[in-house]
Amino acid sequence: MSGSDFMEIFVGVGTPRVRSLFQEARQCSLGTIFIDEIDAIGWARGHGCFPGGSDERESTLNQLLVEMDGFGTTSGVVVLASASQPDILDKALLKPSRFDHLITGDAPDIKGCDHIFQIYLKKLKLDKEPSYYSQQLAALIPGFVGAEIANVCNEAVLIAARNASAHITIEHFEAAIDRVIGGLERRIRL
Repeated sequence: MSGSDFMEIFVGVGTPRVRSLFQEARQCSLGTIFIDEIDAIGWARGHGCFPGGSDERESTLNQLLVEMDGFGTTSGVVVLASASQPDILDKALLKPSRFDHLITGDAPDIKGCDHIFQIYLKKLKLDKEPSYYSQQLAALIPGFVGAEIANVCNEAVLIAARNASAHITIEHFEAAIDRVIGGLERRIRL
């Protein structure tokens, strides 16, 4: 599930969803629960709510902590989660027997960017082989993650379409990189 799937406009649905998810996982045994973007419900308690009150997110987090405490070492259920902002997670989530191992994913190097570009370039109508472009583009923007590389490819397609080009060229990619890094061109009217 996504962390945001536990939250709805209607109050009171997050806690039952957590209970239901863990109940289903226990019935399956040898199961894995993966919560994507756990920081949607896992930020440190006491931040962002009115003093003296609790909110839906906080009660959902509390239920998640209770469910994770109930696991024995032989329960056969593994809980994994991803977070784009691990520094804001509640400290109780990171205690032993909960999420006690932290694995970070660094941005790819030039070789990694080359491989990611090859995946996206296969789908595009290029004037040369994808490997020709992937090596050049990876050298121009090392450290770009997959979403940024996809954005560069999408921008190159849009630029080629605006220019009525039959194929995407290196000039289109260079303009796309400029646009992704620098943003939209500002035009000043005088």
